[in-house]
Amino acid sequence: MADPASPTIPTAHDHILAEGEARFRQMVDTVPQIVWIADAQGQIEFLNQQFTDYTGASYRSMSPAEIAAAFIHPDDAPHVAAAFTAALATGTPHHCEHRIRSATGEYRWFLDRANPYRDPATGEITRWFGSSVDIHDRKAAEEALRHSASVLEERVLARTRERNLLATMIENTDMMVMAVDLDFNILAINLANADEFERVFGVRPRTGDNMLALLADQPEHQAEVRAAWLCGMRNEPVTLIDDFGDPDRARPYYAINLHPLRDDRGRQIGVYQFVTDVTERLRRDHQLADAQEALRQAQKMEAMGQLTGGVAHDFNNLLTPIVGVLDMLGRRTASSEREQRLIAGALQSAERAKTLVQRLLAFARRQPLQPVAVDLAELVAGMGELIASTTGPQINVVVDAPSGLPRASADANQVEMALLNLVVNARDAMPAGGTLRIGVAEEAVGDGHRARLPHGRYLRLGVSDSGTGMDAATLARAIEPFFSTKGVGKGTGLGLSMVHGLALQLGGTLTIASAPGAGTQIELWLPRSAAADAPVETVVIADPATRTSGRVLLVDDEELVRLSTADMLAELGYDVVEASSGEEALGLIERGVAFDLLLTDHLMPGITGAELAALVRARRPDAGVLLISGYAEGDDLSHVTARLTKPFRKDELAAALAPFAAAAEMLVATPLV
Repeated sequence: MADPASPTIPTAHDHILAEGEARFRQMVDTVPQIVWIADAQGQIEFLNQQFTDYTGASYRSMSPAEIAAAFIHPDDAPHVAAAFTAALATGTPHHCEHRIRSATGEYRWFLDRANPYRDPATGEITRWFGSSVDIHDRKAAEEALRHSASVLEERVLARTRERNLLATMIENTDMMVMAVDLDFNILAINLANADEFERVFGVRPRTGDNMLALLADQPEHQAEVRAAWLCGMRNEPVTLIDDFGDPDRARPYYAINLHPLRDDRGRQIGVYQFVTDVTERLRRDHQLADAQEALRQAQKMEAMGQLTGGVAHDFNNLLTPIVGVLDMLGRRTASSEREQRLIAGALQSAERAKTLVQRLLAFARRQPLQPVAVDLAELVAGMGELIASTTGPQINVVVDAPSGLPRASADANQVEMALLNLVVNARDAMPAGGTLRIGVAEEAVGDGHRARLPHGRYLRLGVSDSGTGMDAATLARAIEPFFSTKGVGKGTGLGLSMVHGLALQLGGTLTIASAPGAGTQIELWLPRSAAADAPVETVVIADPATRTSGRVLLVDDEELVRLSTADMLAELGYDVVEASSGEEALGLIERGVAFDLLLTDHLMPGITGAELAALVRARRPDAGVLLISGYAEGDDLSHVTARLTKPFRKDELAAALAPFAAAAEMLVATPLV
């Protein structure tokens, strides 16, 4: 029996075992992963050289808890311990990923695997063989991939949201959007375009439909659509404005923007359009253009009015001495028959010139008016014979002027002249005869009324004929002065201009409706009078041969007018004191020059006749005042009730002076109507 104290002598088996163990360690130390062996309870029994190289720690036996505390990332340790504990309990392979601290303090990811080794005889686990493989680069790549995928997904989602929002906007916009290929097949269409297509053409389009096939039973509309889309197939953007659809349905105007649709390689594969209904915009543009044209026309008419008014005023001053002198010459009994005939012809021409001036002043709204309450029905009835003789037997005159209507605020004499002008125009428009209707009615004017007047109640005097009528171009110029369709020598072109000017000056208006072959209807609108009917006084015209007496202060800045008027006054028996201006007249009054009547022109430089009359009334309330005016400039003449219009004859002057004469002295003026 061997001595137990003696040393053990290695056997050949021991040498083989040691040699195998050395070879095993040499082999596992060259493996680039951490290799470890643990007992059945997980106590580490072996770690290869890679563990030391990586962690910087030499081998020692450690429990799983010690390994976790010393080398595993604190965030990973709990789940590593839990995973290995579960493997020990179940005897199943261990598998988990975690981070291990390196010698430099850096943590890297490792895949930790371990399989149990069982005793062949008993089947019990006696060892655990494991390895920890560095997967840090793979984990970084996976993380980068996950991040890239996340970013890509977010971008895709954002792009999808953007596309969805854009699609929602296009689908819900009122702008019409559609795309077709080069064979007119619909590639895309939004709701607005589909609705409008159906409303205009009566058929609803859908994606995939052939647009021309949809309109196969509507060849005219099919041609319209084909022509429009072909404009967009020319490989360049096109913008056009046109109307489409059945006239029995709404046929609006559209602004169409066509663009070529291209693929990724830039080849044109179709056309897409953006369409906007511009019917309302075009209507507003036309209204603006009409308003601008109306403004230009109004400005032109106003300028012409100022020009003609000024010319008429000067012409009146020229006519006054001519008419006065011719009138005096015509009264001389010593003149021969030939001289009397020449004077009468000259007077007739002067009267025609006077009428022309009155029409010019009426157009310019510068004629002196004396508005009173006028019964238009009575006025029309009183002109019955004159109208009948003017129109002739070929024209049937129908009058609708009921009695009992309110009075209009108007100048009766001027309204009579205006009505006569309208009747003459109507007669000339019916050379083969026809029907002339004259009507008087009361009508309220409010918003949207055709008369376009301030709100209120008006009297409407209408004259309509069944004649040739006027086209749009003629109608647009109907009230222009000197515009006439009657030919040279057959009219002055001032008739309607005069009536229009009179209506505006009285606070009303003139409306004209006409069409070729449908006749013409003209309406003179006059404001309703707020005053009671003015009493009509009978004026006794003085016999020109009857001599009167008294002193007249005559004021006029035009020397020829003043001289001819002074001659007439002298022939009528008046003593005349002349002044060439209002300032000179006031100087005479200040020096105590006596007079019974002030006879003054209205429009003069410096002090006007109306202003002079007011000053004289304040200083000499007993003196009469007679204002001579051939031109109304908008001054307030309500305080001057006695007026004489230029040009005038001797008997007209005598008639104007008659109310101032009573017995052998001059009296205060009585209003004339």
